[in-house]
Amino acid sequence: MALLEMRGIRKRFGGVEALKGVDFAVEAGEIHALVGENGAGKSTLMKILSGALAPDGGEVWLSGRRLRLGSVQEARRQGIVMVYQELNLAPNLSVAENLSLGRLPLFVDWKRLYTRARILLEELDLGFTPEVPVGVLEVGQQTLVAVAQALSQEARILVFDEATAALSAREAERLFQLVKELRNRGLGIVWISHRLEEVFHLADRVTVLRDGQRVATLPLSGLKPEALVELMVGKREAGRLDLPSPKAHPPLHLEVRGGGLEPLAFDLRPGEILGLAGVVGSGRSAVVEILFGLEGEGRVNGEPLRSPLEAIRRGVFLVPADRKAQGLILGLSARANISLPVLRELSFGGVVSASREAALARQWFQALGIRPQDPERPAGTFSGGNQQKLVLAKALATRPRLLLLAEPTRGVDVAARQEIYALLATWAREGVAQIVSSGDTEELLLLCHRIFVFRKGRVVAEFHPPYCREEVVAHVVGTAQA
Repeated sequence: MALLEMRGIRKRFGGVEALKGVDFAVEAGEIHALVGENGAGKSTLMKILSGALAPDGGEVWLSGRRLRLGSVQEARRQGIVMVYQELNLAPNLSVAENLSLGRLPLFVDWKRLYTRARILLEELDLGFTPEVPVGVLEVGQQTLVAVAQALSQEARILVFDEATAALSAREAERLFQLVKELRNRGLGIVWISHRLEEVFHLADRVTVLRDGQRVATLPLSGLKPEALVELMVGKREAGRLDLPSPKAHPPLHLEVRGGGLEPLAFDLRPGEILGLAGVVGSGRSAVVEILFGLEGEGRVNGEPLRSPLEAIRRGVFLVPADRKAQGLILGLSARANISLPVLRELSFGGVVSASREAALARQWFQALGIRPQDPERPAGTFSGGNQQKLVLAKALATRPRLLLLAEPTRGVDVAARQEIYALLATWAREGVAQIVSSGDTEELLLLCHRIFVFRKGRVVAEFHPPYCREEVVAHVVGTAQA
């Protein structure tokens, strides 16, 4: 009998069926890798396991007993714990306090708390004391604290979701050692990673999801990386938008330094869409941040981009990955959000012209098809797809010559995604150069005139149409033959 069984799990979001009757099982004393492209259903399946989402159908069994997981707290009580890439730790509290986070009584026996923490840290050989504040630890050490936190709750199933994305090679290797030790103690480990070298290094078995379905569960011994990639991507041809050819005008010369990247310089023609592919932490995200003046040293045609304000003045604008935290002020009206980067142009004598601001908002609401057509509504009340269009409107209001887009369709529905793709193609026809950083390989194959693949801070491959999906994905996940 498997330690964990998920049987016939189904989940629908609106009109999209994210999981289509998925079966998944983990044995005690096993590291089981869960792989698939973005959108395959991995995160949804694990959110259901962790109690963060309720399934629309199916069952979860642990040690032969059916569970009803109504919350993350209930899943934890049953011994099912996730360790996310973004760690849920309190940096100002000590390691010992973090180990008991959410479970501290009203009156704390501090001596007992620190004694129990010290015993656990020594047992795991983590190399730091329970008194140290978590915020002073390295990222890799903080990940180990998150693992110890899970074990302090008597975890039986541990799920690691891209746990090494922000770790150095040394930190990742220490985590691998700990995970193998936990396997030897009889825990069931689920390992989610786009880095297939990790999967082959760690896992005993692998389950592949594609388009919300389980396509295979196989032992890793004897499985070749190229065969695993083929299971992940299938035999579909890479789709393509009807993109215009880039303009025959002088290109933008772009230079990027810092941000953990090898120095990079390249040309981008007006109307060209360049895709940046790579796993989390590969360096692709740093490129767009540097070119928007957020870090490192970026240049366009030799001119420095030392801040977002300087970048905007030189015709560069970034549509960030997190529209709610970085792209919009949710409490302000849509009108106010769109006009924010161009208030100087809308002002006379330091006073913003309300009529010009309103006209600008109406122009972009109409051009981008933002619904509902009410610029006075707070930005936070629009749907995800329409919020993304508001960020795009804000960017286009600056009349950029270079548009930087990080995960441009993250968290939007299928219809909004297609609308955004069509808009990007339209701006390409109008001569706007674009750089798209995305973890969705299919998106880049569809959108881009060429693609750079990043690994460990450098470009390891460049692709031009016609694209071979399997070859691009193999370079992204690190299984391509040299």
